[in-house]
Amino acid sequence: MKYFIEEVIVVEGKYDLSKLRQIFESPVLATGGFGIYKRKDLMAHLDALSRRCGILILTDGDAAGTQIRNAIKNRVTGRVLHAYIPDIFGKERRKVAPSAEGKLGVEGMDTEVILEAVRHAGATFRGEDAPPPLPQISRTDLYEDGLLGGEGSADLRAEFLRLARLPAHLNVTSLLEAINGFLGREGYKTLRDIAKKNLEKF
Repeated sequence: MKYFIEEVIVVEGKYDLSKLRQIFESPVLATGGFGIYKRKDLMAHLDALSRRCGILILTDGDAAGTQIRNAIKNRVTGRVLHAYIPDIFGKERRKVAPSAEGKLGVEGMDTEVILEAVRHAGATFRGEDAPPPLPQISRTDLYEDGLLGGEGSADLRAEFLRLARLPAHLNVTSLLEAINGFLGREGYKTLRDIAKKNLEKF
């Protein structure tokens, strides 16, 4: 069974493209990695798609994937959803050695992991009702809860990201987007408390 979402899926390379086409009938586009910076036509196309039906960005969780994600995010003017794969260390079968950061990319993820990431991003699955909006948190909540701007905030944020199965490279703005997209206030509070207890053990 293949799934269809209304948004156009954007990935990095041809192997990611192949992986996603095994799961989705939806249109999938590849940026060609950092080639996106030279492809003004592709960026204009992504901008038009974001305004017409929305795009869903699914890049690797390493520094390069984060950079490509942000480049697209900052240059399109329509609806953009962000799907994040967790930091799982390993090596794709086709590769001789792991990536520079030792993490699996999109092509190395199990189908269930990708589907979970896409659902968490708020994608519109054809034939399914859209989930109700979740109660939101703000940057102030992160600050008051010790995940931002205080002593030990970086360690607490890192543990929170690990528990939420989000990439370690996520900045605060992207973290807020992810929390409000699929955790909501209650889910955030639960993981926040667990993260604090875990750090207290050390």
